[in-house]
Amino acid sequence: MSAADLASSCHAATVAPQPRGQIRPATRSESRPPRLSVVIASINGREVLEPTLDALDAQTIRDEMEILVVEAVGGATRAHLAERLPVVRVIPVQERMSIPRLRALGGRAATGDVVAILEDHVAVVPGWAEAIVAAFERTDDPTLAAVGGPVLNGRRGWVDRAAFLTEYTPFLPPLQPRDPAAVPNLAGNNIAYRRAWLERHLDLLEQGRWESWINAAILRQGGRLEARDAAAVRHIKPFTLADFLTQRFWFCRSFAGMRRADQSPVVRLIHVAGSPLLPALLLARIARAVWIDKRPGHRADFLACLPLILLFLTVGAAGELVGYLWGTGGSLERVE
Repeated sequence: MSAADLASSCHAATVAPQPRGQIRPATRSESRPPRLSVVIASINGREVLEPTLDALDAQTIRDEMEILVVEAVGGATRAHLAERLPVVRVIPVQERMSIPRLRALGGRAATGDVVAILEDHVAVVPGWAEAIVAAFERTDDPTLAAVGGPVLNGRRGWVDRAAFLTEYTPFLPPLQPRDPAAVPNLAGNNIAYRRAWLERHLDLLEQGRWESWINAAILRQGGRLEARDAAAVRHIKPFTLADFLTQRFWFCRSFAGMRRADQSPVVRLIHVAGSPLLPALLLARIARAVWIDKRPGHRADFLACLPLILLFLTVGAAGELVGYLWGTGGSLERVE
């Protein structure tokens, strides 16, 4: 089934409201577009999807939001969506697509002027939706293309803390730059786009590119990115050691393989030669973020998890080396 076919079928897959527990059903008029659309690619199952959706249901402007779940797990997870949610637009996918392609389906189907992209394992904090919407609505500046927020750690296991610092240290609060002219570094799992800007670049997601490619294209075209520390999410996916080692390798290979496609042979060779230096370079960046950039709350975790962080960075460097040498090799479809 094509992306267009799947996107057009989402109305037929809309799940009817089902009262349950304390969930407050949305009452937004169908004739009025939502202030915020939220796109979630569901690939990790009910254990993490349920708290992700709970946090969205608790937002004070939930009645003015639409949530689109591009569901690729099937089985009990898909059945649970039909049983539990008050209002949700479900786009069922039968084949295991890459996460960017799943997000592209949701982006095509979204109807709000602002379209947020979340992972299926992040719980938004109270006030997240208001912060996102307010950032766009406070200005008429059409160049404001994207707004994102920090990523917080929601798990306390040793592997979970090490995985979080390896992956998300660049997105710890405070994320808003002190210099208003500085370009913030926005996480791809907690970002919202003005729909007009997103639609220009959905083809990048359909090609399997991550949101960082969209953000780079926006900046080249004169668009702006903004960070809002109030628009934070909490990462809640649990990892075993084997899980994260595998995921780190596949993600880093996919990322390097995508970059390889745009590089000349000389640039590619430079990246191949530099791959062994990556663990030391990235570890220094993590240490700087934790120790120098005034994030003392993570110093104890950094010291306790240092051996695992080094292991994860080394495996990631191996993934990048393979990606620069041989391309993505199907790694993108393995990223969860």
